[in-house]
Amino acid sequence: MAKSLPNKKRIEALNGLGKRLSYSFRNIALLETALTHRSYVNENPQLALADNERFEFLGDAVLGVCVSDILIKKYADFSEGTLSKIRAAIVNEKPLAEMAHKLEIGSCLLLGKGEEISGGRSKDSLLANAFEAVIAAIYLDSGFTKTKSILKKLMGPLLNDDSLHSQYFDYKTALQEFCQKIYKTAPVYIIVDSCGPDHAKTFDVEVTIAGKVIQTGSGKSKKEAEKQAAQKAWQELHDEDES
Repeated sequence: MAKSLPNKKRIEALNGLGKRLSYSFRNIALLETALTHRSYVNENPQLALADNERFEFLGDAVLGVCVSDILIKKYADFSEGTLSKIRAAIVNEKPLAEMAHKLEIGSCLLLGKGEEISGGRSKDSLLANAFEAVIAAIYLDSGFTKTKSILKKLMGPLLNDDSLHSQYFDYKTALQEFCQKIYKTAPVYIIVDSCGPDHAKTFDVEVTIAGKVIQTGSGKSKKEAEKQAAQKAWQELHDEDES
């Protein structure tokens, strides 16, 4: 039984998604498969379509490799454990679903009537899976290098989110190890100010190395302020050392 070809309106929708991805598919049928949910296939057996589950499987792997490649080059000093935690925070259902929402992938999905009625176009799990399938379609159409380039643009805000990285990277320990190695001394943290009521104080901290103030930090607790100061100091000293 022959597969039906997408009509003009469908082609326009697929091309519209391609534009939002900043990518032009050479084989648009790959994108069509990436957007075909199994509920649609089950309700339309006469069309002999393939659903997107195999693409989801491939896209999950491609996404993991691309993000790993970007992270390991961006953060040469981060341990495997830290990189794994950052990758897991980026490559999971919520951020992938948010990406799919921004790209309006939901409006392009082929869904069965039951899935449509139950709000499938806005389900995080379904959208995250569809995003992975779309990534697989790009990979099959153009290969790894192009896919990674597209992902760097799409996921730039996440990949450059310092608050996410500082959540998993121990900057205080890293700064101490760096200072012991380079300056043969440990950093010292000094509280220079605190303000606000007892239940909502803000602390200001200076981090000094060999008596020299290197950076400052502030936070709702001494620990938070020291962590911010350590992060800023580590980044500054690390950049200086590299240059």
